[in-house]
Amino acid sequence: MAIPSESRAPLRPTLWQLLRTQKRVIGALLLREVQMRYGREGLGAGWLVAEPLVFVFPVLVMWSYIRTRADHDVPVMELCWTGYLPLMLFRHLGGLMIRTLSANSAILYHRVVTPLDVFLAKILMEIGQNLLGLGFSFVVLHLLGILPLPANLPMFFMGYFYMIWWCSAIGLFIAALSERSIWVEKVWFPVSYMYIALSGCFYMAFWLPEPARKYALYQPSLQAYEMIRAGMIGNLVPTFGDPAYTAAALAVLTLLGLIFTYDVRKHIEIG
Repeated sequence: MAIPSESRAPLRPTLWQLLRTQKRVIGALLLREVQMRYGREGLGAGWLVAEPLVFVFPVLVMWSYIRTRADHDVPVMELCWTGYLPLMLFRHLGGLMIRTLSANSAILYHRVVTPLDVFLAKILMEIGQNLLGLGFSFVVLHLLGILPLPANLPMFFMGYFYMIWWCSAIGLFIAALSERSIWVEKVWFPVSYMYIALSGCFYMAFWLPEPARKYALYQPSLQAYEMIRAGMIGNLVPTFGDPAYTAAALAVLTLLGLIFTYDVRKHIEIG
């Protein structure tokens, strides 16, 4: 006996359909983010490239005057360029993600929009902007004869991939925790300043005494910086990087961020 069509259970969407829906949602959130942040006046979306350069070039010019051409046999411009852009991604992403759900709570009334969608849109926006700044600044500095081509391009890309993963995992973690406690916001800003000195942004692991180096390399950020610089300057100086350790540490951190994101809706404060 055939079951009447009106009594049949509705078909559940397939995984592929769910992924397509999430892709459209994140795409729409990205467009919303670009319009909200840059608007349609002046450069508009052109600030995606211009904003990182406004920060990067003055710093590089300043360092070129106050430091010698090489520091511990490491070319200073290569050291600064590979250090400052990842630092920008970390600090901007961490600051942007604090209480971002409370600030965007209205869009969560749409059934298909989840907190993770909002987080991913913010993260992808910052990553895209940082990569545009990275590529454009390299082209300009290379044409000016300031930066050479990377000695090992796959290693450079692998290191930058781990750096993006590190910054994204921290951003996800901060976003979920900041909805639970106001102390996260208070603590983040001094921590982000201390990060400049500790992260490996302006130093390399081989500069450290061996006992200190052992503990410093527990930082995924320093591991990623070492891989980036190994890709940029090759074997000019010793570098230390363990991709397996870095991937494992970042996987754990990402999992913790996803766990805290799972029930973050009930912690959102509106108004």
